[in-house]
Amino acid sequence: VNFDTSVSNLDLVGSYVATDNYQAGALCAEAMIEDFPDGGEIAVLDYPANNACNDREQGFLDTIEGKGFDVVATFDAEGTVEKGQKAIFSINDQAGMGAYAALTTAGKEVYVYGVDGAPEAKKVIAKDNSIYRMTAAQSPITIGKECYKAAKTLIAGEKPEEFEVDVPAFAIDSSNIDEYLDADWQ
Repeated sequence: VNFDTSVSNLDLVGSYVATDNYQAGALCAEAMIEDFPDGGEIAVLDYPANNACNDREQGFLDTIEGKGFDVVATFDAEGTVEKGQKAIFSINDQAGMGAYAALTTAGKEVYVYGVDGAPEAKKVIAKDNSIYRMTAAQSPITIGKECYKAAKTLIAGEKPEEFEVDVPAFAIDSSNIDEYLDADWQ
């Protein structure tokens, strides 16, 4: 059972379980559109070497298309805090937290939208008037449960009902942060 990030040849696995990464990017875009209904200039932190991050970026870009946004810069964040210093949409919360730290230190009011539902991102989302607006949360717990079901089926010599299981992402923002703040991961 392949989980979270696909191997290059899915023919070698019995099942693939992961977050719907395209949807995660679309959720970030929807939140940004709500915050900036007239659009504006934005930057994107991407990670071209990672297919899951590419799917997140594509979901984001497809959703903002025609909504008045202009991507003025794209930075390869490599999924780390150190590279995430100028951004609005980030392919993961680790790079988003780097952008948040830089923007906070500089006193800039530029909103950050990330993907993961990481504990540290949830803590800053919970702050009053936080510039870290939302995270499109993954559920490693649900992914693990789906992997277990697929593994049991494969061990029994059967094929899983679905080869590829997309676990939905969901938005965590100021409106529902209290539901998720006390848990490390959802």
